[in-house]
Amino acid sequence: MAEFRCSETVILRLFEPGLSDGGTNFQERPVRALVVENRGFTPADGASAAFEFLIPGDMEIPPGSSLVWRGVVYDIGSVRRCRDLDGTVRASRCTVC
Repeated sequence: MAEFRCSETVILRLFEPGLSDGGTNFQERPVRALVVENRGFTPADGASAAFEFLIPGDMEIPPGSSLVWRGVVYDIGSVRRCRDLDGTVRASRCTVC
């Protein structure tokens, strides 16, 4: 994506509904992301981390998913879709908690 430079590799752990051998299933997918530090977050906002991850593409990120960045697993609290003026999805903005 030419609009921004994705400088970090993260591993998306996409939640898959259902149980397998009594555990939760995740599909792991390495992706490039732009990491945005948000100094405005406070514990009152419900976020324990001060990062958002901008992931290019139109991939669906289901609730219950997480990501791994620099050896730390973050639960994805919310996903906002970034769209062009014509409605085309260009990226997902993931807030972690």
